[in-house]
Amino acid sequence: MEIIKRTDGLTAKDLYNMTKGSSVRKMSDAKGEVLDVQHYIVYKDTNSETAEISIVLSMMTTSGGIYATNSKTFIRNFLDILAMYEDTGEEAPTKFAVNSARSRNGREFLVCDLA
Repeated sequence: MEIIKRTDGLTAKDLYNMTKGSSVRKMSDAKGEVLDVQHYIVYKDTNSETAEISIVLSMMTTSGGIYATNSKTFIRNFLDILAMYEDTGEEAPTKFAVNSARSRNGREFLVCDLA
């Protein structure tokens, strides 16, 4: 596992729970909700069976829920939001909406919006 970006203050237990723990839920389970994010981690994960590498975003909410996704669109939206705040020097937001959109083919996909 290679960490790309994360919040400060994560403990080893937090890292384990957010990347390998059994309580990690799919981000699609939170569709239509606003997540109050306490911690996040973006990391590269390698599938042990296929050796395929994917980028994963895992978020821990203030209520203790953990949601993860490998959706490129969702992760790109999330990182773009953070970058805009970093560029202005403002404190990073903590509330993110998990929404969906439809492609031209009619396929539904997740998007991350600022709440």
